[in-house]
Amino acid sequence: MTGGSKTAVLAAVALLLVGLVLAVVLVPWDAAVAPWAPLDFPDALGAVGIDAAAAIAAYADAAWLPGLLGLLAAPAVAALVLLTPVLRSALARIGSGWPPLASGFARCLVLLAVAQLAALPFDAWLAAVRRDYGLLIESWWAWFGRWLGYASLVIILGSIAVALALAAARRWPRGWWAGAVVAGAVVAAVASLAVPLTYQVEGTRSDPALESRIQEIATRAGVAVDRVVVAETSDRSPVINATVSGLGPTRTVTVFDTLLQVPDDPAGSTLPKQVDALIAHELVHVRENDVLLGTLLAAIGAAAIVALAAAAMMSTRVQRMLGARGAGDPRMVPVPIAIVLVGSLLALPVGVSVSRALEARADREAIALTGDPAAYSDLMARLAATNKSSLEPPRWRYALLFTHPTPLQRIAAAQDEQGAVP
Repeated sequence: MTGGSKTAVLAAVALLLVGLVLAVVLVPWDAAVAPWAPLDFPDALGAVGIDAAAAIAAYADAAWLPGLLGLLAAPAVAALVLLTPVLRSALARIGSGWPPLASGFARCLVLLAVAQLAALPFDAWLAAVRRDYGLLIESWWAWFGRWLGYASLVIILGSIAVALALAAARRWPRGWWAGAVVAGAVVAAVASLAVPLTYQVEGTRSDPALESRIQEIATRAGVAVDRVVVAETSDRSPVINATVSGLGPTRTVTVFDTLLQVPDDPAGSTLPKQVDALIAHELVHVRENDVLLGTLLAAIGAAAIVALAAAAMMSTRVQRMLGARGAGDPRMVPVPIAIVLVGSLLALPVGVSVSRALEARADREAIALTGDPAAYSDLMARLAATNKSSLEPPRWRYALLFTHPTPLQRIAAAQDEQGAVP
């Protein structure tokens, strides 16, 4: 291992330690949503209803395997290419004789395309299951166009990033990796902040009554909201959701139009109390700076993974294995792609554990903000029934994949709050 490789490893360890300290200090850890937390709540199950619970269980049984395989496919392909000499040699023949920048880009493009295509059958399988259970109503052409757009973005941006990293390694063989680590952190942060904006691609409309109601809740929460938009997603899925994006004066609340398709609140409110509950939940995330914390931790984690990838690229042992003449040799292409994809997959359980804790706090604070735990319980039951959110998942699936508490955990927490109200 070269000196640069050792330094990159130490940088990765330091970043992971920083991330660990920040997570321990700033994340509101909650034993009620820990990986070992109880998952069975008979009283909460009654709030969902027998028929809805049966439909949810049937969907969960049908969807978990294609979902998991789709998640594993791309990292598995990248790792297989890296570890298999025949596949590495086949990849190395692409662009042979071209300038290093062009050959590196072409090899990245091919490897990432193959990795994405490996996930396509499982993604289509999951889409078919979602269609069978009424969660996907758009045409197959529309679905494939959406899948192709996302895959193309990953392939093109990923290829540019890796090709530039290889070029930097050739130009600055000693310190290139530090720039790559910073770039990895920036890309992760931008992606984290931009994801909520993708919901607005479907088209939006304004709703003055909704905006007035949300601004009222935002004032009570102590949060400034610049604008409110309704995302028109009901033509492709009945799934219910709401998000907050932007920072400071650009903050935008995006509400799925499916959320508004419920009868008026019998208590006489302009909008159903369930809408208030979900909006309050999202605004609590803003008030508690959960988005910024999640973005910071994601950036640190991405930087650590990139540092490990750079360390492997600078390792003389890895270079000999791949027949490369240095970290910037186009033959190194499978190394950063495999390490980033596999590393991101391995980091997933940590990320979802942090997310569950943040979501549990947002649930508690949203109930306190609205003062209506019954409406919050009704919202969770409706979300479970409409979105087919798994009620009692196997322990391993909950610990490794669940970004939110289960609907039953959330309903039980709301019921506890309701019982505590004098």
